[in-house]
Amino acid sequence: AWGNPSRGDDALGPLFAEAVEAMQLPGVEVLTDFQLQVEHALDLLGRERVLFVDASVQPCLEDAQPFQLSLLVPQHLPSHTTHALRPEAVLQVFAEVQRQPPPPAWLLSIPGEAWGLGEPVSPGARQRLDVALRWASHWLAGSTRAAQDVTQEAACRP
Repeated sequence: AWGNPSRGDDALGPLFAEAVEAMQLPGVEVLTDFQLQVEHALDLLGRERVLFVDASVQPCLEDAQPFQLSLLVPQHLPSHTTHALRPEAVLQVFAEVQRQPPPPAWLLSIPGEAWGLGEPVSPGARQRLDVALRWASHWLAGSTRAAQDVTQEAACRP
């Protein structure tokens, strides 16, 4: 998970990571940082599957799900800096360095609405984080059916 805990809803990634770590699920390792970097490709070694988690600046529509889950594939992505990468680029670095496909990976995006320096996490984002954590507790434990049930229980309410 990644994000800046000092910038309102950008804290959703690190808050997600803290909560998952507190669950103490067997076989689950949690990593968090301010941004993804090329070095994170090495963190994928030996993983069965990977869940990247970040706040999303996409608006939260009334009838939308409280979070979005996307299957990731390795991609060369243009970057204005060599320091911050998207998850797809991290997967590509892994594939190039290790000369093998990366583990299956998904991106969990939780919509945010407040991004100011020093702002707290918004109430709507906090609610969406709670739903995402309930989903993740099932998904990380290997129960995809229970995880699907959680996503159907709540619409996105800003």
